[in-house]
Amino acid sequence: MNPINRAGASAAAGAVSRRRFLQVGGGLSLAAALSASIGACGGPASSSSVGQSGGAQASHIDVAIGYNNNSSWDPHNTGSAFAMAAHNHIYEPLWDARPRTREPFATLATELPADKNATEWTVKLRQGATWHDGKPVTADDVVYSFGRVLGDNPKVLTNAFFALWLDSVTKVDDSTVKVKLKFPFIAALQRFAIVKIIPKHVFDGKDDNYFKGGANSVGSGPFKVAAHQDTSFTKFERHEAYNGPLKPNVKSMQWNVSVDSAARVGLLTSGASAVQISDNIPQDSIDSLKGKGLTVEGVDSMNLLGLVFNTGKAPFADKRVRQALRYAIDTKKLIDVAIAGQGTPATAFLHEQSPDYNKASVQYTYDVDKAKALLKEAGVTTPLNIRLLSTNISWTKTAVNTIKECWDAIGVKATLDVQETATFNTKVAAKDPADVLTFSGNPNQFGTDADLNIRWFYSTSNVFLPWNGWDKTPEWKALSAQLDAALKELDPAKHKQLIDQAMDTIADLGVIYPVMHMKLFTAWDPKKLDGVTPLDIPGVNLLAAKRTS
Repeated sequence: MNPINRAGASAAAGAVSRRRFLQVGGGLSLAAALSASIGACGGPASSSSVGQSGGAQASHIDVAIGYNNNSSWDPHNTGSAFAMAAHNHIYEPLWDARPRTREPFATLATELPADKNATEWTVKLRQGATWHDGKPVTADDVVYSFGRVLGDNPKVLTNAFFALWLDSVTKVDDSTVKVKLKFPFIAALQRFAIVKIIPKHVFDGKDDNYFKGGANSVGSGPFKVAAHQDTSFTKFERHEAYNGPLKPNVKSMQWNVSVDSAARVGLLTSGASAVQISDNIPQDSIDSLKGKGLTVEGVDSMNLLGLVFNTGKAPFADKRVRQALRYAIDTKKLIDVAIAGQGTPATAFLHEQSPDYNKASVQYTYDVDKAKALLKEAGVTTPLNIRLLSTNISWTKTAVNTIKECWDAIGVKATLDVQETATFNTKVAAKDPADVLTFSGNPNQFGTDADLNIRWFYSTSNVFLPWNGWDKTPEWKALSAQLDAALKELDPAKHKQLIDQAMDTIADLGVIYPVMHMKLFTAWDPKKLDGVTPLDIPGVNLLAAKRTS
């Protein structure tokens, strides 16, 4: 769920209706207001490819994915963890970004822009690029794809990442387009990695259901979808005519849906029939998997647990109350209990390995006395009753129980309202009068720049501001102005100074703010697989991977 601000960007901010916002987030839950755990209802896939024998092993990879594959596969209108990871193998943007480093490089474009600060770029397309059905990639396809992203019939999820600063993409000739920006934007090239170019001749005129279907995916990337079964698996075969920079080392892959963590670990350790790699490894299985000879690597990420306060209700409009409740949380205990210690207390809105990280001016270190003093200062003299609305994701359930214990310890009477994710989403969209929400999410699926990560949560395209009404306040307007000023600043040092000021404002106000950031873990069998880069986002990237046995 996600970005762009209210003032000065209403077209972008309204890019996605609240209903559509909830519909597309198969991997970025609302609670997740975006977490990739939303579709988690299936078990391990039944797959004839798992455990292939003979020579086929050397050119095939079996994968266990901890997210479902039955949410939207629309490349411009999804938050599905499974689909977005798959899209990185199926589709190409004009300019892509390397996993983790997010270093831009040319894919369908022949080169990076010579002047990154210009407002117009003439872009030549890669000669000989073809779609999976054999037809050539043309400028018409590029214009069509950006027309969907910038258009409003309907506005897609990714519109909110571009509408404020990207003016147009137009055809020059069959192999050339012109990109026009409204103003130079320091993170523009990274953002272009979000827009997957799709074939106009396949998708033009099709309804939403067609775009959502995984089996309908047709791209120009290294792999094509060979078979797809919702809630079970997606099989990929190498696109033999692919002539781009990301040439894969294997001929085929099968990604098996394995939402249940125990089943997923079982698929990794089932001997000859085992998958070679899995994402979303539960923290309490790490030592066991390492003991069986598997490599398990964790990467710091923007994956987080946070709190949103209902500022439309007293006394939560008072920042001292919000701050008090944050100081009351023993975050180290929460991390130890909920995720086996594999996380860090939030010291800023962004996680500590983020390229835009800056330690916030306000630190919510565990301080019971300070929490009590702030409540007294805010005039809260009688026991405060709080209803905390949360999803029932396993680790989240554990985390909110720890939060309740901490709040009870300062005299706050907390009641937990733990719901299935779909019910949680419905309640928040309907403006349920809860006092506090928990949320999880990882907007790094779209990019790492600070503006994107902030606006993913702080925008009227997300459900949180419409839920608590904070978008009607002077504080929100002031924060929007800070974000706009940073967005338009091209000097890197000045840009960072402005974005740091905005993040200090966010920390001080504590309306929507993380409690902790979590590592994401990937496990694989090093005797069978090489060239793996574990990710800071859900899913896997196997474009450089190869079988060793």
